[in-house]
Amino acid sequence: MDIKTIDDVTHWKNLEGIDHLQYSILHIDDAQQRAEVLFKMDAHKPIILHRHCALNKIVVLSGEHYIYRADGSIKEIRATGSYTVSQPDVEPHSESGGDGGTVLLFSIFNNGGNALYELMDPDQNIVGTLTMSDLVELNQQANEPLTN
Repeated sequence: MDIKTIDDVTHWKNLEGIDHLQYSILHIDDAQQRAEVLFKMDAHKPIILHRHCALNKIVVLSGEHYIYRADGSIKEIRATGSYTVSQPDVEPHSESGGDGGTVLLFSIFNNGGNALYELMDPDQNIVGTLTMSDLVELNQQANEPLTN
């Protein structure tokens, strides 16, 4: 029997402007404003500073999940198999994978606000947002047939 890894069965995509992160949208329930998304983070290379504006339920599927404060110090390390309920939080942070990178399952629940995430520069100025509409559009683009 041929045992496959998550990388064998997942088509990872990049988010423009966000280094060290890939994603794969599994499901979007537009009526309930909920999405399930796999995120893959590079080892020890923090992604863009950001804050969560919506409820996130997170399962670490492989590797370790590093959470960094805005100053770059480590706030928390989550082990494979850990489950976290992350409420919206005004405190910005960045994240990375541990040795070998990590894969996370995010269930994202829009709480009626527009932004799911606010993206920030190192001075904590908001430089962009990611909304449920953005996820819907990314999902539609990923499922469009290729044309020549």
